[in-house]
Amino acid sequence: MKRLVVGLLSVVALAFAVPAAANPPVEEPILDVFTDINPCSGEEMTVTFVGSVLVHEHGERVIAIAQRTITTSDGFEGHGVDSFVDNGQVLRATLTDILTNEATGQRFRAHFEFVLDLATDTVRVDRGELTCLGP
Repeated sequence: MKRLVVGLLSVVALAFAVPAAANPPVEEPILDVFTDINPCSGEEMTVTFVGSVLVHEHGERVIAIAQRTITTSDGFEGHGVDSFVDNGQVLRATLTDILTNEATGQRFRAHFEFVLDLATDTVRVDRGELTCLGP
């Protein structure tokens, strides 16, 4: 799960790498490769995200929405969406992905939520999991 969080945070890093924009949002490509543990098999897998993130900045406020396709080295494919908001008071990130292995019929879901209170630098929410949904 922590490796999935690293993947999400790399997408978030893209949001800050984009220069300030008025309107419309700036689109940036996503390519991220990392390892994680398949929740259905317990085996290590390589995960590849390919897609794009739309980043909209209003002064110090940032909103980023990413859409991607996902493949794994053990035959899973799927898609996902994540969002990132920094309004100067709260930083919030969410991620939801669904992947299916056509050969085995197995599916799994990745879901992550993170909320940071920027005024106190306190993590309010930090939860997530990879869940095997079975065949």
